Amino acid sequence: MNIKYMKPCALAACSALFLVFFATSSTLLYKHFIAKKVRTEHQIQRRMFDSVVSSREELIVNFSKMTLPTLTEQRALKRYVSDNKDVSSVSVIYKDNYVYSTFGNRMYSIKKAAKEGFSIKMKSLLTHKPTLSYTVQVSPETYLKVYFKPFRFNVVDNIGYGYITLFDVVEIGDNNKLLRNSLLSNRKEHQFTLDDAEFFVEINPTLAVKEFVASRYVYLLLFFIVGITCTFLLSAYIKKCWVARCIRNNIVQPYLQPIVDEQGNIIGSEVLARWITKKGEIVAPYLFIPYIEKTKLTPLLTLSLMKQVYQSPLMLLSQGLKLSFNLTESCLFDPNIYKASLQLAPHCKLILEFTESAPFSHSDVVERMAQYHQHDVYFALDDYGTGYSAPHYLTDYQFDYLKIDRCFIDQIEHNPKSIHVVECLVLLAQKLQLTVISEGVETLKQKQMLEQWGIKQYQGFYFYKPMSVKSFMDIYRPQ
Repeated sequence: MNIKYMKPCALAACSALFLVFFATSSTLLYKHFIAKKVRTEHQIQRRMFDSVVSSREELIVNFSKMTLPTLTEQRALKRYVSDNKDVSSVSVIYKDNYVYSTFGNRMYSIKKAAKEGFSIKMKSLLTHKPTLSYTVQVSPETYLKVYFKPFRFNVVDNIGYGYITLFDVVEIGDNNKLLRNSLLSNRKEHQFTLDDAEFFVEINPTLAVKEFVASRYVYLLLFFIVGITCTFLLSAYIKKCWVARCIRNNIVQPYLQPIVDEQGNIIGSEVLARWITKKGEIVAPYLFIPYIEKTKLTPLLTLSLMKQVYQSPLMLLSQGLKLSFNLTESCLFDPNIYKASLQLAPHCKLILEFTESAPFSHSDVVERMAQYHQHDVYFALDDYGTGYSAPHYLTDYQFDYLKIDRCFIDQIEHNPKSIHVVECLVLLAQKLQLTVISEGVETLKQKQMLEQWGIKQYQGFYFYKPMSVKSFMDIYRPQ
């Protein structure tokens, strides 16, 4: 794949992965949100039943001697109703007659003896809605009938509607609205246990999603921002790994731009990097070199180029040939590059060109350069006069070559200032006993002017363009 397509492809793949992850996570979070709502509502409804059942012993103790309720007992019953938020009223049944109700006095007989436990009447005489009650026997002839307040499904009402089923044939919704009933008899009361009652929720997807987003939008937004950030970081990491893999697999190959003397004879070459696609296309260096430098893959690239050159047939012809490789300060201290340099040095005149985009920061640069010099490895200061190649580089560090940047050579035919700069650089190099190599020579007039100033080594399109190792071997003739 071409490197210029790698970033959008990596970003697209990571974005798709993130969207899948975001959708899956949001779905799980949504299901958890709904399940929690339903579970909370179920617990509330169950507590309604349990709160009355748990007060059974209290009612028996407090009203065990009650027959016809006294005023004190009536006040106690009303206090019980007011203290229990799930109870609407309490009736007293004495000798099969309703003798008192906290809702209003009643005096009528029931058709059959009262029975302890839960019961439901499908149609109340007062509300014409189902009523649920719980009957407690407090003495041999006295029963208390506790009536529940209408069901309220406040927790789930904004995501759908809840209902309670009895015997699987009765459905009672919010405010005791009867949703379904298929009992054979609707007039009599039906006894049931808590095992007969189940709680259900019908989810309205539109309402549920709106409620989920409204209540969790901060978390969703934060998760989305974090996800997008991770997507960009992951895509950048994938691109870096992919570029490193391409370098290791020799997708980036060495191209040689010859360096010639005043007669035009090839005396050396600068090893450049060229990205070759599977279709044989050459990717422009500006599309990948800045990225490699930014992601600190330069040592890996330099090492790869050195290994490819060392393993090529050029080593059979390169004795005395100047071969220069670009490197940075980090490359200088890379042990693998040091080993590769020691392998190359016996087969050619190895020159390492510093192309720094930042000042030297390591305190041991001088000592490290001396180690290379001991093994006949030479150093050149590339693109002198631009960037961070300040004059103190020539005094503080032991360079052997000085390469004049093409930006000065381009203008020497028509800009007197460039002429003066080049003359000064040549004079300075001569005083410091540095060999000068002029880069970017593109015309005969430029070469003739450079010759007048004593420059004897040239590199540029006027002589040769960068070429593959094979093409270089076809034109190179050892001196």
